[in-house]
Amino acid sequence: METAARAGEKRDADLPTLPAFGVPLTSPTVCEAAMTQMIETGEIHFFYRPKIDVYQPSGVDDLQRMYLALVPDDRDLARLFIVGRKQLPDILAGEADPSERHWLLLAEVGTPVEIGEALRPVHYETKTRGERQTPQAIPVGSGRYVIAARDDSTQIAYRLRAPKTVGAAQEALNIQDEARFVIAVRNPSVKVPGFPDAQPDYPSDLSVKFADERWIDISDSRLLDHEDAQLVLIGAEEQAAPLEIGANGKADPFATFGLAAGDWPDDPLESGAFAAATGDAEPVESEGDRSKGGRRGGPVAARTDSAAGVTSALTGISFPSDRAGLVRQARDNDAPDEVIDLIENMPERRFETMADVSKAVGEVR
Repeated sequence: METAARAGEKRDADLPTLPAFGVPLTSPTVCEAAMTQMIETGEIHFFYRPKIDVYQPSGVDDLQRMYLALVPDDRDLARLFIVGRKQLPDILAGEADPSERHWLLLAEVGTPVEIGEALRPVHYETKTRGERQTPQAIPVGSGRYVIAARDDSTQIAYRLRAPKTVGAAQEALNIQDEARFVIAVRNPSVKVPGFPDAQPDYPSDLSVKFADERWIDISDSRLLDHEDAQLVLIGAEEQAAPLEIGANGKADPFATFGLAAGDWPDDPLESGAFAAATGDAEPVESEGDRSKGGRRGGPVAARTDSAAGVTSALTGISFPSDRAGLVRQARDNDAPDEVIDLIENMPERRFETMADVSKAVGEVR
């Protein structure tokens, strides 16, 4: 039988092997010897989306998702990441600890306005519960970031501009006024326990960079331009320095993503407090609703109440299974509320294969 210690060793072996791990990052020797190569700068924004039936969130258990959005300078591009565990990793003073790591899943890449659409409420219909709507994603922190190569690793640092002082909402999500993390991207051809099962479609000139490595540094920012890319984020320091974040450049989530400020609560950005969804923002139709138009398929559809969304939510399921087992697996995979809602409304029966699940989805839809 595998011991807990041996299991822990196997998990650590799945992490990026970066020299910065366990090295005191405040050591003068390390800082003086380090060479820093700037890779990218831009706006960083954090959002949370409350669960459907939660009016006033007060912690991560009340949230469906936490998002991190990067908007590089001088590009008409934005990236929306899902943050694993709905929190940034803890930071242990003085070192990058591989046990304090969370995954990021690149959910959508598009223009800032297109990403703004993904932050809106999502309206959908169920056969038994009628019309449902997931709340809008609420901004909880905005600032500037830099990605740079340093200490034989890639690091990302940010500094908030809003709120001026972190409050209960930021503390619950481990968002500090500034911080620095080691960041690496996963080889999509290598499975890593505890990370989502995703396959970004990298072009050959990027795929070759992985070689046989499980993780690689972000030497080329284009590695962050492909949906379903997976990253590991490891807490390093409670300050951005020695990485430099300039005082210039915008960091306004409403202007950047084309959101009407009056339709979005701003308490988290003003006072640092959790806020409820306003219900004023115009919703978008779920891509799983076949009676409506709009874009379908692809990585975004895999996170909605479509057949692709259910298949994605049930990654790792063992058949045969009953409906309750499907729901448990979807929850374990941190599936969106609308996908779990759909599974809960499927007929109660024994499911032998994914084809049986797809057939049941058709009966509900």
